[in-house]
This record gives sequence, C-alpha cells and structure tokens, in this order.
Amino acid sequence: MTPHPTPQELVRVTVKALNGQLAIEEPAGAPMSVWLTLAEAGDLLAAARSLKAIGARLSMITALADDGRGGNIVAYHFDIAGHTVTVKVWVVSGGSIDSIMTLFRNADWHEREFMEFYKIEVKDRADAKRLFLDESIEGGAMERLIPLSVLANAASTKMLWESLTVMPEEAK
Repeated sequence: MTPHPTPQELVRVTVKALNGQLAIEEPAGAPMSVWLTLAEAGDLLAAARSLKAIGARLSMITALADDGRGGNIVAYHFDIAGHTVTVKVWVVSGGSIDSIMTLFRNADWHEREFMEFYKIEVKDRADAKRLFLDESIEGGAMERLIPLSVLANAASTKMLWESLTVMPEEAK
C-alpha cells in the first residue's frame, strides 16, 4: 500500500483480511465491486466494524427467501467512496444474526423488516417493534403467506392483491 492508500487499496486490503469467499471486479476507470460471502454468520459484526473503520456507509440490506437449503441469505450493501461492497451471510431458518445497528443507524429499518417477513432473529436489538404486520401474525409471513410464484406474477395479475386482502386459514 502507498503512504496514503486509495479507497480501492483500503477496500482490497480490508476485505482480504475477512473470513469468506471473495470476488473483486475492478473495471479500468470505473468503481470496483466486491462480493464477500462470509464463512460464518458470526463473522458479520467484525466485517461491519472493519468496513466502518475505512469509511463505509450502509446502503441497504436485502434478505432473500429460503434458498432451498433451509435458510436465508442476507446481503449487506456498502458504499466506500463510490465503490460497492456486498457482504453476504447465510442464516439457517429460525436462526439469528448480529445487529449492526450500533455501527450503522440506518440498519434499524432493514433489520426490523427482515425479522418481520422472514424467520430470522436479529440479536442485541433494543427495538424489535414491527413495521407493517400486526404482532398477532406469526413471523416469516413473506415465506408462509405469499408464495414466490404468486409474487413473481404480481405485475400481470391481481393474485398478489387477493393474497394480501384475503387472509389464509393458517394465518388466522
């Protein structure tokens, strides 16, 4: 590294020190894109701390539906001086993941949202109040109440609207 490292050098050195599978794309003259799949969900907080230390901003968190292995992938999207870093973790269905809200305040909404819609618990949260669904509805609503096939066809049919307005028996 140079005496005054560039953002690219900082990102490269930081992510290579983390425990996981790494892919880096560095097109000439364009911002770099980094994808890091952590080896363990327990490595998330250390990864977030390392990224925060080099000036990362949390852009968004995306939780994906059950991947067929009995769990969910949660992707944390960061921006560092125009370069994107996506950190992915796999969480077993009904499992838990550390909150990064103490490092990135904007994680609050995202963590509450995926706790509500998927069977993922976020540890060490002072506020787990739901955003959308009534407390009487069991967690994991996105996977139980709205099948992916219905959601995918929502743009061309009224099936999604009907799924949302007519509560299935198992949800009552």
